[in-house]
Amino acid sequence: MEKLILQTLQQINEKLDDQSKKLDEHSAILNEHSVILKEHRAILNEHSTILKEHSAILKEHSAILNEHSAILNEHGETLKEHSEILKENGETLKEHGSILRDLRSGQEALKAEVSELKLQYAKDFGEIREQIKDIEVSIEILKEESWNNRMDIRRVQKTLGLE
Repeated sequence: MEKLILQTLQQINEKLDDQSKKLDEHSAILNEHSVILKEHRAILNEHSTILKEHSAILKEHSAILNEHSAILNEHGETLKEHSEILKENGETLKEHGSILRDLRSGQEALKAEVSELKLQYAKDFGEIREQIKDIEVSIEILKEESWNNRMDIRRVQKTLGLE
């Protein structure tokens, strides 16, 4: 029996040795993993710090983007107003263009009428000049006749002794 106990103890010791070896191997692996985990934790902490910095930058950028969005919305409204004004100005320009075309047509008609009046005036003026010349000639003739008649009247008066 003693032998059996010794054998059993020896088997237990062998098993314990095997398990101790495995335990040592596992401990070594566990230590390696702990070192790797510490490295990973350090990297994760660095990444967390960087992510926090990036989050702060993103918040700033978001605020700036919101401001820019507000400004762009204001600009959009201003552009809409300007577009409406431009449409109104375009319509006004079309109206003015139409008025100018009508005025030019009227001006050309008036020019033609004025030219016609000038021609008529020149013609009438020429006729009047001719009539004035005729009248001047008639007046000269009347003057001469009047002078001659006066002379005749004076002779008659002298002859009659009225003078």
